[in-house]
Amino acid sequence: MTSQQLLVTNFAYGIGPFLRTTELALAFNDVLEREGRPRLVCLIPWVYGEKQRCIMLEEFGEHEKKYPGELLLDEKLGGILRSVFYGDNTYTVALAVWVRTAQEVSKQAREHLSGIIDAQTLSGEHVSIEGKNIVVEINRSPRIRFGVAPSYFTTFGYIEDILRGALEAGRTKVNVEPAVLERGIEVAHSIEKEQRVHAVAFPGTFSGRESYLPKYPSEILVPPIRDARMIQNNEEIEPGIFVTVTGIPGLERLYREARDFGLRLYANDLDSVPGSVQRFSPNHGLNKNIVLHFARSGWGSVWLSMLCGTPILVPDFDPLDDPEIYFNNKMVEELGFGTVYRGQPLAEILAKGDVVRKKYAEMREKILKRWGTLDGNQVCAEIFVKDFLSIN
Repeated sequence: MTSQQLLVTNFAYGIGPFLRTTELALAFNDVLEREGRPRLVCLIPWVYGEKQRCIMLEEFGEHEKKYPGELLLDEKLGGILRSVFYGDNTYTVALAVWVRTAQEVSKQAREHLSGIIDAQTLSGEHVSIEGKNIVVEINRSPRIRFGVAPSYFTTFGYIEDILRGALEAGRTKVNVEPAVLERGIEVAHSIEKEQRVHAVAFPGTFSGRESYLPKYPSEILVPPIRDARMIQNNEEIEPGIFVTVTGIPGLERLYREARDFGLRLYANDLDSVPGSVQRFSPNHGLNKNIVLHFARSGWGSVWLSMLCGTPILVPDFDPLDDPEIYFNNKMVEELGFGTVYRGQPLAEILAKGDVVRKKYAEMREKILKRWGTLDGNQVCAEIFVKDFLSIN
């Protein structure tokens, strides 16, 4: 049984959140090491089974060779988190389940993390650890509260504010039962207020506006909270469109027009994009010959486009979808960061490319001038470690 001190991550649904929290955990460890302190073992909820393990091996395999056993997967904690995630439910059903069960699920997580935990290394070796050794939590838009250690919060926008905005927008724009939204606002507030530091990414769901004001005294604005040290893919490929979105109908026209323009379709999942010819990992940057990035407007995708200078095209909002996307789409348009796809001809979309690239360059310069880096992970890690060491 390892007696090393532990860091636990806590995140929302999807692939991006568990990757981003892992990146930040490792950045936290790097700063600790520079300060002459021992690195922490990172306990990561194992939500998505072998798919998650494979993705993590792909993204963090080199780190695992250098620091074997630093990343541990916790299957039971993953199951606890998964119980409040989408699954096969619609957003409305998932939201109702979350508001009804978040308090009880938080209790289950806290009890689990207070005992003996059976975890696995990325290579599958079982490791027994003691929850009492957890000394810090790093999270990203968490849906439950662990409550076992000082927690450091990161987000693109407070869930409380997104749900309140959805309530104010009305059901014609965001079709969710008002009573469920009202309860969700209360639940989100109960989780989000209990954080030592609130790191809000700029630009984000609401933070991209000049009028944005901090919500908590402990709030800080930081650059995009992802690893910005991407390796640009310079492989010689035919010009094309990169697609990182799946399961959205109505794209046949876009795909057909791309072929008419002589553009290839590329994707991170070939099976999900009919006619795509080559798989790329967007975490390593977009190829120089990608002329358009099509993705749902999660901030991981928007920041990727901004950092690489590749215009983004996002699907129009479905009133039954997560209201985060409604507000993200609005911000993308307000910032001039891309186009919301409403069936426009591809030629019209591509014609805006130079204007969008200029907006990206202006934003990158603004971020560099303020923080000296585009990498929000590094900024967060230094702030979090400074605070952590002040109480340890």
